[in-house]
Amino acid sequence: MRWLNSLHRSERGASAVFLGILLVPLIGFLAIALDVGALYAERAQLQNGADAAAIAIARDCADEGCDTPSALAALAALAARFTKANANDRAANVDPPIIDLDAQTVTVIDSTRTDTGEDAIQHPFASLIGTDSTTVDATATAEWGHPGDGPAVLPLALSYCEFLLFGALNDEDKITIRYDENHPCTRDGAEIPGGFGWLDQIPGQCEVLVDLDADVVPSRPGNSQPVDCEETLADLEGRTILIPIFDSSTEPGANGVFHIYAFASFKVTGWKFAGGNRMPLVNVDNYPGCGCSGGNSRFIQGYFKDWVSVDSAFELDGPDLNADVVRLIIPPEPREMP
Repeated sequence: MRWLNSLHRSERGASAVFLGILLVPLIGFLAIALDVGALYAERAQLQNGADAAAIAIARDCADEGCDTPSALAALAALAARFTKANANDRAANVDPPIIDLDAQTVTVIDSTRTDTGEDAIQHPFASLIGTDSTTVDATATAEWGHPGDGPAVLPLALSYCEFLLFGALNDEDKITIRYDENHPCTRDGAEIPGGFGWLDQIPGQCEVLVDLDADVVPSRPGNSQPVDCEETLADLEGRTILIPIFDSSTEPGANGVFHIYAFASFKVTGWKFAGGNRMPLVNVDNYPGCGCSGGNSRFIQGYFKDWVSVDSAFELDGPDLNADVVRLIIPPEPREMP
């Protein structure tokens, strides 16, 4: 028994040796779990801030322009505001935005700044294995331009004539665009019919995909609202949407097609289609000169307005009417973190 007790006492220091050997990898794992996790959280916040700032600046450039010293100073302040607002500690460094007016792009780069004013994140655990601090950065690029192809929320096309006639009116001048009324005009020497027409929609959806590079877009005959559009139409009151503008049409009825020239933004305030269906709470008699409160008149009402959309589903290669689209460009791969 004495021999066993003596053997047991001789092994008492072994656990301390093993603990010492394992302590270094344990600290390394702890550094990975805590310090590296904090770096990824910091990068996510910086990326959110850079994305938000790039979108906001591109929107301002599309809407008001950004080619003056005062505009550039305001946009630099805007970048700082958005990057800091997206950081949990409300602190971030941000470079002056890089604006390319020819390419119509803006790039925002931000990096670590702590609430104590340091430009790096301190690592209480990783410092034990040789890494004291790390600076993280993020980059975002956004572009703006005129929509060239993308999804129209309503399978409806308006005539270029209507835009020429009413596009310069102010927001108080609501207009009525009738299905059965033309305001002929020309573009490139060819006469264009007026009014509106329905486009061949995506099956099962109140939507149509429009590509300005396509020769024609098939039309849908008739003046009643398209199928699957009841909910969409009921939600349109007071909304601004991008609507395709056609500059030619051929073949009546089921064989009809439109050539889509551009997109324009239109604020919808009322409509009336076949079957007496109209937008709720809209009194069509409030539109002077309409003469379409009853009978067989079919129309959409509202007004064209300058508008900037942030719908990233659109490509940017269309003519300049009254609408711009802002979208993020896929950012470059982030710099490696040590």
